[in-house]
Amino acid sequence: MSSVLLLLLAVAFNVAANLLFRHASAIPGYPAQKMALLGIGLFVGLVNTLLYIKALEQMPLGTAFPVYSAASIVVIAAAAVLLFGEAWSTQKVIGVVTICVGIVVLGRA
Repeated sequence: MSSVLLLLLAVAFNVAANLLFRHASAIPGYPAQKMALLGIGLFVGLVNTLLYIKALEQMPLGTAFPVYSAASIVVIAAAAVLLFGEAWSTQKVIGVVTICVGIVVLGRA
């Protein structure tokens, strides 16, 4: 499997884990549903880590980590707005655009 595909899958699993944690955080106390979401989130996070490590076997850390981090931030920020109704601010938009520009620059390095 290509390093780019592995990295994209790691990002997808990272996003999914964070969204599961956010969903679980909205449930008061520690009922079974919250604990189940946390457990699934931890498992998804483990898969994320394994995919990221596999990607690192094929690409430099100096490229992989910034792209992984930036892509995760952008997708999580957008998903938070769409799924949880979190607000967009001008600063958030500027930050996301800056991150996207950074990904393009790193991708060409």
